[in-house]
Amino acid sequence: MKKSIKTFLKHPTKDSSNRSANPAVIRASTILFNTMQELYDHEKKIKKHQSVSHYSYGRYGSSTTIELENMLKELEQAYHVFLTGTGFGGVALAIMSLCRPGDEILVSDNVYGPTKEISQKLLKEFNITARFYNPDSFEDLKRKVSKNTKMILVENPGSNTFEFQDLSKIIRLAKKKKIFSFLDNTWGTPLYLKPLKLGFDMSFSSATKYFSGHSDAMGGSLAVNKKVFKQIMFFFINSPDIECLLMRPI
Repeated sequence: MKKSIKTFLKHPTKDSSNRSANPAVIRASTILFNTMQELYDHEKKIKKHQSVSHYSYGRYGSSTTIELENMLKELEQAYHVFLTGTGFGGVALAIMSLCRPGDEILVSDNVYGPTKEISQKLLKEFNITARFYNPDSFEDLKRKVSKNTKMILVENPGSNTFEFQDLSKIIRLAKKKKIFSFLDNTWGTPLYLKPLKLGFDMSFSSATKYFSGHSDAMGGSLAVNKKVFKQIMFFFINSPDIECLLMRPI
């Protein structure tokens, strides 16, 4: 019998090695392989996004984080889920993976404060322009789309102000103009709103909030579809200093 999503979340994969209800917490940097061929085969699986039980280096994650990724992947109904050390890091991972100098992003003016900070200040240093639109006006968003617009960043409901936007209109606009679509779903949570099923390319949640019991831990979760997976994976794997970059004072 197939488990409901609520049953699945309450009963994660058991750790068969010690019979604990939850997977063991694995901390490691160097991961051992029996042969070079085993390592090559493992890396091929990663590149093809095939299922693996562990990563080849601790910075990418562990069997513990893979369990969490798989749980959130099921919850989000996503192609893949990337975990970051902070919520701020998750937002930046999406933007820095997909935007380049000369690009523009349109951001709803009700986003979380640090998201606004990175949009206004840090991105400017990379020659990426952020323009803000009124979350109560789809027409304002529509008017501000230009040939340089690379991404629409939505927060729904709005952070602390709780505006609700017409997501179907935003998705249709993004698809028509071939613009990446990103939804900060921290307030809605993927338990109640599935942004990727609606058509968004990326769904973000601050794991610091509901996932961890609200402020008990730091973390971010970026769920993606197949279209953006390779670009984000490339940046995720090849940018070891991303957290240092993102946690700098701005």
